[in-house]
Amino acid sequence: MSHFLFEDEAEHVIVGTGAGGATAARVLSDAGRSLVLLEEGPNLRPDQRPTDLLTGMAQAVRDMGSQTTTGATPIPLLQGRLVGGSTAINSGIIWRLPEDVIDHWSREHGLGDLVERAALERIYEVIERELEVAETGEDVLGGNGHLMARACEKLGLPGKPITRNARRCQGRAHCLQGCPSEARQSMDVSYIPMAVARGARLHALSRVERVLLEGGRAVGVEGDVLDADTRRPRGRFRVRATRGVIVAGGAVHTPAVLLRSGLRGLVGHRFQAHPGAAVSARFPEPVGMGTGATQGYEVPMRTDGFKIESLSLPPEMLATRIPGAGKAWQERLSALDYYGQWAVQVRMKAHGRVTLGWGGGPIVRYEPLDDDVARAQKAIGIICRMMLAVGATEVHPGIGHVPETLRTIADVEAFERTRLRRSDIHFMASHLFGTACAGSDPTRSVVGPDLQHHQVRDLHVMDASVFPTNLGVNPQHSIMAVVYRAAERLAQAERRAA
Repeated sequence: MSHFLFEDEAEHVIVGTGAGGATAARVLSDAGRSLVLLEEGPNLRPDQRPTDLLTGMAQAVRDMGSQTTTGATPIPLLQGRLVGGSTAINSGIIWRLPEDVIDHWSREHGLGDLVERAALERIYEVIERELEVAETGEDVLGGNGHLMARACEKLGLPGKPITRNARRCQGRAHCLQGCPSEARQSMDVSYIPMAVARGARLHALSRVERVLLEGGRAVGVEGDVLDADTRRPRGRFRVRATRGVIVAGGAVHTPAVLLRSGLRGLVGHRFQAHPGAAVSARFPEPVGMGTGATQGYEVPMRTDGFKIESLSLPPEMLATRIPGAGKAWQERLSALDYYGQWAVQVRMKAHGRVTLGWGGGPIVRYEPLDDDVARAQKAIGIICRMMLAVGATEVHPGIGHVPETLRTIADVEAFERTRLRRSDIHFMASHLFGTACAGSDPTRSVVGPDLQHHQVRDLHVMDASVFPTNLGVNPQHSIMAVVYRAAERLAQAERRAA
């Protein structure tokens, strides 16, 4: 009698249901492959997800947002832990893989075939049609986005409405809690149901511990079945794979699975990210962050190493961004609807590493460089200037060792002259890369240009951990396109070998 709570078998086992795993499932199911999809988190429909942020984070965000890097000043690493992965808790921002990144990956890492431009163009068109990609409309830009657009006009900045996978957006500002109308085509409402309709079997609350290796090839996975309420293990499972295993757990948990499977080399190396910081401000008129797209407007400044975005927050989270104590804080809190918030994502040069802790979970070591901190400071200064340009009466940069409230350009100039330390900026990171890098040279990478492990046959990695560098733009679309390309080629190779 088996000691497993469940056992299953398919041609391919896919670990993770975010942008990478779901796209692999969409392509392989379309090719007629039998699939088992494994997801550590629950399968939550939008009407099952609470609108209050704290309960929603407890259900959908890994460790309720407490997953961090190590060190004296940890950086929270925000990742979704539910069917759909981080696509189910993000704003659906769409950016194609930048041309300079394609050139660098081709020249320095031998990935020209994987990121061949004509193929990517064809794939983008498919994804953008299927996921209803469109520019954020004026009617759902929201007060926060409209303010940023005005600031860009006044200061001559290259702002534009954000392109998202949400053509039917109703502007209800619930992206982080789960789109209540399913307008945002995250993986839980698009590619996962598509694969299931074609016969794929989905097992939620199934945390993969390790890949099963036999004779130099991947033949399945084992792990824990989690309790829906406590998220603690209540038994074990095993799934066999007759054609192979695809690991798509993201840049933190993919290397953890590989390391627990006994794979070493460069696994876990080259961790990279786009840490960000936010600035809030009080305006003379109501901003109304409770309506409009959660993120509707952006200022791309890749040559400077960052991108500025509008970021609307639910009131309970916005309140934590308001400085002060006692009566002063209560007065500001009573005017919460007059506050707006904008954020910056920094394309940092720092590299870190993911290793395993005593319990087998991942430990992320990562520390921004002085140059990374300087770029963040420059971007925060620009945001402060933008806010003042459109009438902000109080700007709160949220930075240590500077005044908590800036009211004039002279205040901003003083901030810009201050030499900030790494610990002065409260960073958060949601764009994570590396740790199982792809490349043609096995001495410098973990997987090849086909995303198959260099030493283990039939073991593929299909998520942002294969990216040799970070991007400087939101990564979801790039992950999907690269994985689509690799999964398509895998299906073609299997047809030729049949």
